[in-house]
Amino acid sequence: MCSELPDPVFTEAVGVLEMIARNPNEKRFYDARLKMQRDEQARLDAAEAIGEARGQAIGEARGKAIGEERGALIGRVEILQSLVGDVQHSFDQLRALSTEELAEVEVLLQQRLRDRD
Repeated sequence: MCSELPDPVFTEAVGVLEMIARNPNEKRFYDARLKMQRDEQARLDAAEAIGEARGQAIGEARGKAIGEERGALIGRVEILQSLVGDVQHSFDQLRALSTEELAEVEVLLQQRLRDRD
């Protein structure tokens, strides 16, 4: 039969089948090993799914926190602009700035408000 199937994978499979056919005890060992391999793969797949879910939850929480922080910062800048009498930049213009740039604008506007008094 091996000569009909030249691929090494088939040759190995035929060898396993012949071995199992000769010794029922070997079949039990083979089945147990195969079950162990499948169980281990299922355990790894489950652990990977849990890890991905945890990572996604952490990423969403971080993104939400950053968004809330930026929104509050933009709100403070808008209020300071109106108090100082500056030209009001649109929300989209402010949103285009980095968090660091927004913080710098906030500090400058706060200083201008203090100096005005």
